Amino acid sequence: MAVTSLFLPLTKSYLISPPQPQPRMHSKKISPIPQYSSTGLKNNVYDWRGQQIRYIASGPEDAKHTVLLIHGLFVNADTWRHTLSTLGDAGYRTYAIDLLGSGYSSKPLPSSLEATLLNGENGRFREASHKEHGTDENNNLQSPIRTNVILGTASGERRVAPQMKLRHPLNSCYNFYTWAEQINDFTHDVIFNGVNHWKDGTPKTTSLIANSKGCIVALQACLDNPETYNGLCVIDPTYREMHETEMKMKFIKKPVVNRFQRFLRNRGHRLYNFVTTRRGVIGKLLCGPYYNHTAIDDELLTSITEPLNLPQSADIVFDELSYTTGPLFEQQLQDINDNPDTKRKLIWVMYGKQDPWLHPKRVDSLITAPFSENGNIVVDKVIPIDNAGHCPHDERPEVVGDALLEFLQTCNCELRQ
Repeated sequence: MAVTSLFLPLTKSYLISPPQPQPRMHSKKISPIPQYSSTGLKNNVYDWRGQQIRYIASGPEDAKHTVLLIHGLFVNADTWRHTLSTLGDAGYRTYAIDLLGSGYSSKPLPSSLEATLLNGENGRFREASHKEHGTDENNNLQSPIRTNVILGTASGERRVAPQMKLRHPLNSCYNFYTWAEQINDFTHDVIFNGVNHWKDGTPKTTSLIANSKGCIVALQACLDNPETYNGLCVIDPTYREMHETEMKMKFIKKPVVNRFQRFLRNRGHRLYNFVTTRRGVIGKLLCGPYYNHTAIDDELLTSITEPLNLPQSADIVFDELSYTTGPLFEQQLQDINDNPDTKRKLIWVMYGKQDPWLHPKRVDSLITAPFSENGNIVVDKVIPIDNAGHCPHDERPEVVGDALLEFLQTCNCELRQ
């Protein structure tokens, strides 16, 4: 979801009276997970590096074909309520997971040692003290800064970004590399049950379906472990408009944005509580990303508001609002296509035509124009969904469900070839 629309409209009313200091919760506090999710499916717990990760599952446990659903920003696995039913009923073993810091999963404070040890950026980048090409012991590590990155524009054209920073500006563990590691470990430990091959020696694979923020998580998981996945369907990917590389008039906006982010981290807890404890306010905010307002029902509001009011949720939300660096969707697509060591897997894109945070021409250009003169088209199919906003899987579940079943059938056909 777009970040500025969530808190800026309420800041004025919040500032009428100054905030009081908020008590800081200890990082080790564990919140209880309800026995069942709002979908009626049982909540399960995956112990990941000492953290409590909530997931739900549908479909036959012995199904050979599996699917993993990855949610977007500030929401959780329950937003896949319709998709879990559709795919499970079709015979796919389907999993939906809460990313670290989201839903009912653990929320270690970003500044804690516990969180620092979880950081997926650890051991991934060359240290700043090394030169651009690194020393011998750092040749396998990537630079924390990408240069001359080709990206899209609102009109569907191409532009070159001179520089793109990959490290989280606050060195927080709540970044796409940490979440990608969580997804890869969950796939191996839970979906594959710790065994990467079937009895006949055939490698196990699963399909990824993701929305918004989850799209970048899924792409990073594919980049890190390409052999694990047979296909990826991204639904309304985020182009991260608050990313330094995407920000227009950066030198004017960035100082203002940084001050606002710092204000929220230091003094925004009262505002956060004002928003998240009022279902009516949450409902009005959802009217932005949701074009189909009938989808904003009591079940959706409950599934979003209850986890957002768990201890330390505010710290995580404000930390994620400050994440203005890291990978970008189009850069990742090019990286997957340019990897000489792996055959690119099937990649489909769906998007709601009324999504206020997407430019249709930019998305459509993925299937019509390469990112370089001699480059390849980076996706296999783009499907616009009428009368839907940022979450078409929840707004038009019947249309998206049919398209996802076609996507999965295509993935499985390619597996048999």
